[in-house]
Amino acid sequence: MMRWLLAAYRDPRTYTGLAYMLAVLPLGIAGFTVTVTGLAAGAGLMVTLAGVPILVGTLLFARTFARLNRRLAWTLLDAPVSQITPIRDEGSGYFWGRLRSLIGARDTTGEVCFSLLSLPLAIVAFVVAVTILWSAVAGFALPVVTALGGATELGTWRIDTPAESLIFLPISVLFLAVGPRLLLGWGGLIGRVVASLVGRVNFTELKSGVVSILARRGEADGFTILGDLRLRFGRSPSLTPLEVKAALLVLESNRVVIPTRREASTSYRLA
Repeated sequence: MMRWLLAAYRDPRTYTGLAYMLAVLPLGIAGFTVTVTGLAAGAGLMVTLAGVPILVGTLLFARTFARLNRRLAWTLLDAPVSQITPIRDEGSGYFWGRLRSLIGARDTTGEVCFSLLSLPLAIVAFVVAVTILWSAVAGFALPVVTALGGATELGTWRIDTPAESLIFLPISVLFLAVGPRLLLGWGGLIGRVVASLVGRVNFTELKSGVVSILARRGEADGFTILGDLRLRFGRSPSLTPLEVKAALLVLESNRVVIPTRREASTSYRLA
């Protein structure tokens, strides 16, 4: 058990996750504020058509904000998110076609939801990180503070002597043991939240990835394609056999790929 707890000290994700949880608060404030303000102003001015560019700007901000957070989550939390810039289905036509595609895309909904949730998520992450840090060092710092003439209060109890401050020492010892493991666990939870909202590989990316793999390999079965997609995109939660099968069926119906069915498996090649 102790070896398992101490192993977190050797895991780089402990420290990068702590950096993420401490740094994400200003990002959360910015993302939430801009998104809420833009949506409210755009909806209120929609009757005058002045709200259209505001809403479009807000959606584009949410997209950029999600891309930044996805990159941070991948780099600092080792989150299972797509590691490349998403390919977007821009829609047909010019401005109005692309606008409809932007508003109606499932990715856009996830990006806006993430921007709105970024502040509460950032607050919780920051509070957890600060609480763990403070609990780990308080028992060692307070005796020094009280010895230098300082004091602290715990409810109605004023702690102003080194002997009284030793009450926090067992708590700090406990958090020194379990704190890194708690940081790893919480960082993993945040990473999964980011992955579920903005870390998925969208269907356009998936189809493009399948086509590029078949262009390189010539012919491959579904499991080989899935393995190559995971190497290409990373550990995205949307890279499942079912999603890959759906992409292959769509490409087959559009006559982009041709299946070759054998007794035990089916392989695919470009038409």
